[in-house]
Amino acid sequence: MSGDLLRAPASGAPPFQSIEERRAELLADLVSAAWGAHGEFIDADQFLSKPTVLRRLAAILAGRVPPDTDRLLGREPHSLVLGAALTLETGLPLVIARVTDSTLRCFGELHPGERVLVVEGVTGTGGSAEGAVVEARRRGAVISRVLAAVDRDQGATARLAEVGVTLETLFADSELRANATRSTEGGR
Repeated sequence: MSGDLLRAPASGAPPFQSIEERRAELLADLVSAAWGAHGEFIDADQFLSKPTVLRRLAAILAGRVPPDTDRLLGREPHSLVLGAALTLETGLPLVIARVTDSTLRCFGELHPGERVLVVEGVTGTGGSAEGAVVEARRRGAVISRVLAAVDRDQGATARLAEVGVTLETLFADSELRANATRSTEGGR
């Protein structure tokens, strides 16, 4: 194996998997880990609680963090797990958004003018991400993007666009469903 690894650069072949190969393997692992626990949707608790899946997810998402990002923001509970993994992967500080006394607040160091990337495990309608954007902006942060592992295709893109934010996702619910269907049909 080590001989192949050493010869790969000279032959022009990449010694490691391409990002597309890594993404395809992660897709299969997400479906395996999280699809069907409730029958019809991806369950973030199932994939965010698996260290090997979470580690690879953070590694791939780290490549999508804009280079001018000053901080990451994760909202309790699901997005906080992914935000923590992504902060370890990127070295960027993490701001935590959580509800206290019925009000969403940001905790951690956050300075006016800083460019903040909101991190979401799974988006649905976009309400959680929108709340985090609004609160961080109230504190002076500049936010133009939300980065999510999975979008359930329930309107988050349009909702976030209304507040001037772009939603970037690694996987769409439709892609997960197609993969889950193939896996089910292949097992019969």
